[in-house]
Amino acid sequence: MGVDVTARPHPLASRGKSPPMTPQAPGTVADRIIDGNLQAADATSALAWLSDQADVWELMNAADRVRRARFGNRVHLCSIINAKEGGCPEDCGFCSQSRHFSTHVAPSKFTAVETIVEDSDLARQRGASALGLVTATRGLPDGSKGLDHVVEAVAAVRAAGHTEAHASVGFLSDDALDRLVDAGLTELNHNLESGRSFFKTIVCTHTYDERIETIQRAKAKGLRTCVGGIFGMGETPKDRLELAQELRALDVDEVPLNFLVSVDGTKLAGASPLAPLAMLRIIAVFRLFLPRQNIFMAAGRTHLGQLMPMMFAAGASGMMVGEFLTTPNRGVTDDLQMLEDLGLVPLRCGDGERPEVLQAAQSATPSVGAKRRNALPVLA
Repeated sequence: MGVDVTARPHPLASRGKSPPMTPQAPGTVADRIIDGNLQAADATSALAWLSDQADVWELMNAADRVRRARFGNRVHLCSIINAKEGGCPEDCGFCSQSRHFSTHVAPSKFTAVETIVEDSDLARQRGASALGLVTATRGLPDGSKGLDHVVEAVAAVRAAGHTEAHASVGFLSDDALDRLVDAGLTELNHNLESGRSFFKTIVCTHTYDERIETIQRAKAKGLRTCVGGIFGMGETPKDRLELAQELRALDVDEVPLNFLVSVDGTKLAGASPLAPLAMLRIIAVFRLFLPRQNIFMAAGRTHLGQLMPMMFAAGASGMMVGEFLTTPNRGVTDDLQMLEDLGLVPLRCGDGERPEVLQAAQSATPSVGAKRRNALPVLA
């Protein structure tokens, strides 16, 4: 049973002392998290863990304990659809859909609303609770046909009732967010991609603060926020820690972990994938640093190879199923069989509320909502 787990500072802080400057043992941190301290993992420890100063199996054991305390044997599955492919004006160095690079992706028009609804039904059949509409755009300006189209598609997905409607559409104004919320949008994805220090080496056409402002704007509208990053772009352990710290400070709801799949023609073409154990280490550290959040596996998880089932033992609580945008994913049948073999049960729309849904439902009552946000309930 979980107890009252209101987030609190390190116990030494209340006596005017700084937290310890030596890394904590992962198991000790897991104990403190399960006892209620959601910020038990300090920056010194996390950086040490990311820098290979802790055994990866010890990290995974601690992270798995936290995952099971938070989610039990339940996992969140989601799917995405390319609602507008290619031709993006931004220069993100990892992206095959940027018009700054010559890749295999050809620009296309917005996907028909009927096709998006059909994909929502397919996602439901695959066990997914949400369909994310993704556009290769800088954003959806007020009054644009693109915004009108996505608003219509979100409303259609919600009316069909197969899945929730999520979106990843770039920068949005307050008015645009209002329209999407009114149409039935429940969650906005807007990845930070990396820590602030590394970001400027892969993106030049917009700033890190623009991304953060978009996330904050979505939170102010009552939307759940899905914010993650990409690993294997040449970043250091410190860069990875910076990302984790930004995500904690923003208090996002879901954290997609992507691992670079290099695409010919992009700035990062030819980059070697991270080793499986390095990937599991990152998953485990992010679980311990962000114990409340749904940590789910997105692009590049196939780099895990034979160790893919171990991503859950490392702390992942969800994954994308079905096709990605422009890079390959594993087959749905294999994914669902893996879950069955592991005794993991997909969370579906209508099969009971996800913790993020519960938290959002309480947001109108600050005292209850704050307690819900900081809780670590056992769900199974």
